[in-house]
Amino acid sequence: MPITLREVLVWARDYQFAARMHLRSTLDPRPPSVTGMPGARVHCIMIPGVVERWHFMEPLGKRLVHAGHAVHFVPELGRHLMPVHEAAVLVRVAVDRVAAAHPQAQVVLVGHSKGGLSGKRMLVDRAGEPQLPQPAGLVALATPFAGSSRARLMRNAAIREFDPTNESLRALAAERSADARIRVVLPDIDPHIPGNLIPEGTAGVRLRANGHFRPLATAEAARAVLAAVDALTRAR
Repeated sequence: MPITLREVLVWARDYQFAARMHLRSTLDPRPPSVTGMPGARVHCIMIPGVVERWHFMEPLGKRLVHAGHAVHFVPELGRHLMPVHEAAVLVRVAVDRVAAAHPQAQVVLVGHSKGGLSGKRMLVDRAGEPQLPQPAGLVALATPFAGSSRARLMRNAAIREFDPTNESLRALAAERSADARIRVVLPDIDPHIPGNLIPEGTAGVRLRANGHFRPLATAEAARAVLAAVDALTRAR
């Protein structure tokens, strides 16, 4: 699919934001400091996208904390370069850790891009173990559930995992058991995932904001994520 001039402009602004976050994450080795109140009713586990460290999701995490939720990051993910099924194991460990420390709280996964795929993989796998802690659901921001046509142009194996022909990606997309517990938030234009759609049978909203990374720091996206978190936790 050819790149339009509007996408080029969106891409430029998007990469300005991404470059700042990459620089910060390289120069700032400290662990996350955003946590919120331990006694919060909802605890959100933040799952960044590929090549992203936790810093990318800190602006969104701060807005969740301001709304009264607690947030947790998964430092073991690093830059989230491992395959989705391996990342899902680390998310699983994080869920169990939070559930053990806060047994009365509801846990919601909040994933950006690949983070939504790893979150869904965890939900699907955990559904077969009803005796273990079950997250209330997943909020997926700018996640390529059907892949991205531009992934096949990249040499990086971590990016090529999003090739729409990837068998594991197709198998995860076909898995519908977790759909009722997933809420999707998509930017209006995402230059990394052209034509990205809300999966059939999954609830979601489309933002006015453009970009793959920049919505992580916008009030509009935060409101959509908060609404999704509220919807998932009210149902339980």
